[in-house]
Amino acid sequence: MSILMCYSGEKTENMAMNKLKRLLHWKVRQFSKWLSVLFCAFFLLAWNSWQTFAAQEHNQHDVTAVTEEMVVVADKLDDFVRQNPSQVESMEAAEIESRNFLQVQEVLGAMPGVDVTSGTGGLGSRISIRGGGGSGSVLVLIDGRPASTMQYGGVDLSSIPIDIVEKITVFKPPVPVWLGPDSAAGAIYIETRKKKKDTNGKKGKVRATGGSYGLGTLSATGWLDTEYSQYLVSGGASHKDGKRDNSQKDQGHLNLGYTHKENGRELQVNGKAYISDHGIAGPTYNLTPNAEQRYEKASLDAQYKGFTDYTDYTLKGWTDAKRLDETSQSGEQSKLDTATVGLGSDFFFSDDDDDNELRIGAQFEQNWVDHTLSGEHDRSSLSTHSEYNIRNAFSVYTLGGRVDYTNDFDFSPGGHLGMSHEFSETTQIKANIGYSEHVPTFSRLYQPSHGAIDQVRGNPDLDKEKILSLSLGVEQDIFDRHTLSVSLFRTDSLDLIKYQRDDNNISTPLNIDQAYKQGIETTLKFVISDTTDVELNYILQDTENKDNGKELSYAPTHSVKCIFKTQFATKTRLEWTTRGYSKQYSDIENTEAERLDSYITTDIQLSQPVTVLEKQGLVFVNIHNLFDEDYSSHYGYPDDGITVEVGMSLSF
Repeated sequence: MSILMCYSGEKTENMAMNKLKRLLHWKVRQFSKWLSVLFCAFFLLAWNSWQTFAAQEHNQHDVTAVTEEMVVVADKLDDFVRQNPSQVESMEAAEIESRNFLQVQEVLGAMPGVDVTSGTGGLGSRISIRGGGGSGSVLVLIDGRPASTMQYGGVDLSSIPIDIVEKITVFKPPVPVWLGPDSAAGAIYIETRKKKKDTNGKKGKVRATGGSYGLGTLSATGWLDTEYSQYLVSGGASHKDGKRDNSQKDQGHLNLGYTHKENGRELQVNGKAYISDHGIAGPTYNLTPNAEQRYEKASLDAQYKGFTDYTDYTLKGWTDAKRLDETSQSGEQSKLDTATVGLGSDFFFSDDDDDNELRIGAQFEQNWVDHTLSGEHDRSSLSTHSEYNIRNAFSVYTLGGRVDYTNDFDFSPGGHLGMSHEFSETTQIKANIGYSEHVPTFSRLYQPSHGAIDQVRGNPDLDKEKILSLSLGVEQDIFDRHTLSVSLFRTDSLDLIKYQRDDNNISTPLNIDQAYKQGIETTLKFVISDTTDVELNYILQDTENKDNGKELSYAPTHSVKCIFKTQFATKTRLEWTTRGYSKQYSDIENTEAERLDSYITTDIQLSQPVTVLEKQGLVFVNIHNLFDEDYSSHYGYPDDGITVEVGMSLSF
């Protein structure tokens, strides 16, 4: 009898818990239904607050007081890069333009410890930081919001026009909690152009290129300045046939931006549209010469930065809609429709000397998915974070915590603890530890991504990843011109998600019970002269799938990157980049048939300033795979064969 009573009590308790969960999920879904109304109200509130603040400042303060208040509002991201314990790489618009990078992935590929490869379908990019392998996913943020994903999977970086980028910052793991969930393997923060007077009088830029395999691109960006506002328009189109059968791609984009900045407060609104038609060639082990995809995306974002006597704050809102039409190799057709709406906020509290700072914030996002093959799905996610920074003359300490909630995976905790200390003016040490849990994407749970139904399946039984990361680094300035940084890192993962192919060459995600990766990253920046420098980056890592004792997939033991930059007396710029990777495996069993052999690839960029019709211009030649190496057509490899891209840009 006692046993029956105990069982009955447990059953009643379980029923109560399930009822509570259903009630909580219902509440979140109800909240998401009127979230779109709040999103519209957000714009009205931000604009009304702007007008009120601006009027008060104009009537109550003189020019000197306004200037002082503008100084008070610091750029929080820049402060983080300079002072925070986490290891960070960044590149601003001036350097991006001087090095003539044409795409966001080129900027990332030029940063130490960062690699970007394209998917087999031409859509989406796989980003790895510190060798990749066993550390979850890399989070991509645009102006503080999660980037719109492709096929609810990876991010297509080519949809972000390089001419509207103000700054790109890479956070190596473990990352601070305020960046948000899904950042176990690092985070990339992309800032778009802000209101800024151009002292050279430039109002726009046009660029045209042509090259191998039918490559042709045309883009234009223009902006109009008023006393307090800036209007920006950017658009472009491109076509490429590709070397392989069915690897052609057509794409186009249009971006509209508005920025109003006055009295230290800023409102920024951006609208983006992107379209792509492309073939799906498939990897060599599973060719799909007749598969095709058409992808369409539109988004609207807003961000408002302000301050009061006690705090600085940022309010954000975003929404986007996407459609994917897909034709498989067998002729089967499917459609994927997704919609996203979200709100976010950050508040900064600090003392007069900025020695102590508290950062708190929250983010809510609702996703809807309707797919021909897998049906309708939705996800409500809420994330809250708090971070406390303590600064003194020589050290910075950071303690942060985050709690994430999704209606399909409940609560997930996260945390970060960091310390940086300056031993001298030339030596700094940084130590970090972080924990996060990563919820599987819709593509992993239900249906394919990047390669279509011919290549990938979903797994609704996946569990979320649990990842613990540690890093210890030393940065040393040498003779005030050179820099040496050395970092030790380790990541331990539970239920790490990896893909495994079956006998029909279909890949399915599954959880690995335990895995780890550990290694060392070394970067040397050597300045030869005012116009010439060399950057060397080397990563040595060891990975293991503890379930079978094998290496983790897509995790080379050795990764090397060498970048040489120089400018001649004629103002001709040369940038030479050589990358090398040791062998790696594309499957979790490390079979010889799935081994990707080691390879070295070299790219060069040449550019020459010119004057055309009294306008400043640039003529350039980019050569990829200079030595015409042949590579396997596989996700994770560069395109085989030499490709040449010739172009010209003109500023007006």
